[in-house]
Amino acid sequence: ERHKLGAHFTPREYIERLVRPTVIEPLRADWDARRAAARQVLEAGEGADPTPAARRQAIALIQDFHKELCGLRVLDPACGTGNFLYVTFDLVKQLESEVLRELADLGESQSALELAGVRVVPEQFLGIEINPRAQAIAELVLWLGALQWALRAGRAFPQPVLRDARNIESRDAVLAHDQPLMRRDPATGKPVTVWDMRTKKKHPVTGREVPDE
Repeated sequence: ERHKLGAHFTPREYIERLVRPTVIEPLRADWDARRAAARQVLEAGEGADPTPAARRQAIALIQDFHKELCGLRVLDPACGTGNFLYVTFDLVKQLESEVLRELADLGESQSALELAGVRVVPEQFLGIEINPRAQAIAELVLWLGALQWALRAGRAFPQPVLRDARNIESRDAVLAHDQPLMRRDPATGKPVTVWDMRTKKKHPVTGREVPDE
């Protein structure tokens, strides 16, 4: 079934070949620029300790980038069981951890960010998948990834532990159509059918093979 669909497992190394240049490298370039700007603000005092105003300005620059990171949206329009989305989520969370460490070095408490709900979360990673089984697995894979990051950070698991984020849709990513309606003969009201050029049945009178409409 998977062979017919072209639905093959892709190793993480191959996934990163796509995800890093398209998602992570542009984000990291932006992050490097923001971090450099923040450090330039702190060093503007010619070697003296940064003033409270300079520290606040540097924190604001880092926080602005973090908010943008938490507003990111990534779409995989044929996500399968979520391998690409999971790897992207994991790499973005790695970048977020660098941002949070920088804020901690500047004296900004991570607990304040958690209370404000500013975090990279699975809901930012969207998918479309025609197979409902794969769609359910993709949702679970992303949520397990979030729980793994909470465990690494020593934080309590978000509640509920399992939830429907509704970020993976089970539908056709190419064609969107209304529910099909049966075409009927306007005179008799009977369904209009077309022979498939293969199926046959025995005629009730002659017993010969005839097209089965």
